[in-house]
Amino acid sequence: MTATLTAPLSQALRTSTAAAHEQAEHSTFMDELLKGNLGVEEFIVLQEQSWLFYSALEEAARAVAQDPIAADIVDPALERVPSLESDLDALHGSTDWRDNVTMLPATEAYVRRLQEIGESKDAARLIAHHYVRYLGDLSGGQVIGRMMQRHYGVSEDAVTFYHFTDIPKVKPYKDNYRAALDALPLSEEDRERLLNEAAEAFLFNLNLFNGIEKALAK
Repeated sequence: MTATLTAPLSQALRTSTAAAHEQAEHSTFMDELLKGNLGVEEFIVLQEQSWLFYSALEEAARAVAQDPIAADIVDPALERVPSLESDLDALHGSTDWRDNVTMLPATEAYVRRLQEIGESKDAARLIAHHYVRYLGDLSGGQVIGRMMQRHYGVSEDAVTFYHFTDIPKVKPYKDNYRAALDALPLSEEDRERLLNEAAEAFLFNLNLFNGIEKALAK
């Protein structure tokens, strides 16, 4: 605990969430999807559930964007909802899917947490979810997009979620993001709350992957 309280926040986040990150990244559902052992329908369900929780995440981010804790982190260039909508339009061949998406229980729990954070304007906890999702997307997203194309024949216009067109150079952006994390004006209590919430965020993602697997097995 002492190390996570004294280390730069970006390092503390990486260290304190390592186990939860590993669990989420290597869930059975994601392993099978990335190995090409599932199908395009499973990918569509993942993107539909992602659309639901990213909508909540980005609404919460806008709610705290002016807070000193969030101002240097929240960036419209990261927003994924427009690209998810475009991808799902391409995957479904129409826009009708918006009225027919079923929110799975794990997604509902995730969305509720994000909505609560936005309503309470808890910038520290918002940054935890922001870090878990967007830095992960920046780190491995393009590879996932290519794998979806290779394994399932998904078209280029259905994987725009994985391409940050407003961020031409990802590595410097990630470096600047981590530097901004390290410079956040956090109290000790804020920092501890943020670190705890980041571990929770990975668990929400793990539960989401497990929930999709369970729903598709029925």
